Amino acid sequence: MNVLVVDDNELHLKMCRILLRNLGHEVVTATSLQNLKDQMKTIGIPDVALIDYRLSTTETGVDVIEYLKGSSNWVGTKYIALTADVSERAQLDRAGFDMVAFKPISEILLKELID
Repeated sequence: MNVLVVDDNELHLKMCRILLRNLGHEVVTATSLQNLKDQMKTIGIPDVALIDYRLSTTETGVDVIEYLKGSSNWVGTKYIALTADVSERAQLDRAGFDMVAFKPISEILLKELID
């Protein structure tokens, strides 16, 4: 599968990239909504998008999913929110994420989310 990971934490991006590649997936990463916008014409449509909720002080995963659902043709993409805060669950469900996963992320959890 083709997997997109959006997270402003470089260490988390690297960890997800390694774990997902170990599971046999192709991985594209972005550190912000703007970084994702810059790549959209070249990355193709992912099967799964893992999007961190807290991207920066001015940007959240809700901003990313609203942009993608409003301006892309990523029909069929499974959107999964990543967060460390269980209190954000209701807001992420309302935003249109297909699933919400809680950090820390493990290889076992990634396999369950994507397969």
